[in-house]
Amino acid sequence: MTSITVIKEDNRILAFTCNGHAGYANASEDIVCAAISILVINTINSIEALTRTKPIVEAQQESGYIHCSFEDDITDDAALLLDAMLLGLSQIQEQYGTKYIDVKIKEV
Repeated sequence: MTSITVIKEDNRILAFTCNGHAGYANASEDIVCAAISILVINTINSIEALTRTKPIVEAQQESGYIHCSFEDDITDDAALLLDAMLLGLSQIQEQYGTKYIDVKIKEV
């Protein structure tokens, strides 16, 4: 299962952590894991390329671990991209269930 923790303050995402592989199918055929990876990596890449927000990323491919936080305040553009990522991840959880993806939101 992929566990995703999203840290929010005042309804704004400050950081997120993904850990583990979905386990929906074999590694080369796991559409749930692929969808999660695409959403997360594309969001980080989009923030870096299209906004003035600088992500700080730690990753370990083998374990499926990605942690993303930010150097400074998050721009409105970056906040929108993060909200879109959370929407997509939540929809994957609704479609495939918490057996494969568990999204948790922590307010600080």
